[in-house]
Amino acid sequence: MRALRFIHFRPVVSRWLSVILLGLLTAACGGNGSSDGEVITSVPLPTDTFLSLNCEDVGINAEQCVLSDSENPYRNVAVREFDVNNANAETKFDLANQIPAGRTGAKSRFYLWSTALARRQSGENQYYTALALHELFNYNEDPVIQNQALRAYRSVLDNFFGSATVFECCANVDPGGEPVPFAVPLNERTADNLYRTEATGWERLVPGDPLLALSLMSEWQYCYTPANPPLYNDGVVSVCSF
Repeated sequence: MRALRFIHFRPVVSRWLSVILLGLLTAACGGNGSSDGEVITSVPLPTDTFLSLNCEDVGINAEQCVLSDSENPYRNVAVREFDVNNANAETKFDLANQIPAGRTGAKSRFYLWSTALARRQSGENQYYTALALHELFNYNEDPVIQNQALRAYRSVLDNFFGSATVFECCANVDPGGEPVPFAVPLNERTADNLYRTEATGWERLVPGDPLLALSLMSEWQYCYTPANPPLYNDGVVSVCSF
């Protein structure tokens, strides 16, 4: 199974960072996805936090415009999903693990996950796209990005309500000393990220009292019973009717 939160810190010395992509790249001709056979081993990743949305719905469900965005370093990258038939194959998570943590990697994370989402619509890809937009807003305080992050989070609830992602941890509890995989519901993660500042450590997308986040979710037709300390893993999200 894949581990999701192993981000490596890397020094950044300029606005662009060249990162090795595990041989997953092939040069494309004319942006149409055809390959001339040349294997590329690295691409430059942006390290700034300015993001110009390529279209109104970029990063939302099935919108494809990120794949034609000239600023997207992943537009010609094979961003692979986890392959149950080949657990050792490099995936989108391996690419994510190569992006620097924090400010210098936030924009690249958006491009990676929105590219994955454009190629395969799933709650997992939508959630991490929303998370990347949330992170970018934390650094650039752009109200356009703030709104897009809210829309991306809402898309998790509207289009992928029952989706989950898999975390791994706690090898000490397994008799064989292996990391333990477990599913995490993404509707709950989404609601917690909106409601509780400490869920991400970033600026709130709904500023002010957390009740305002509950109010917004109710406008979206969702009810959230907030999670409780210390683990914050018992929140409940449900579809509301009024």
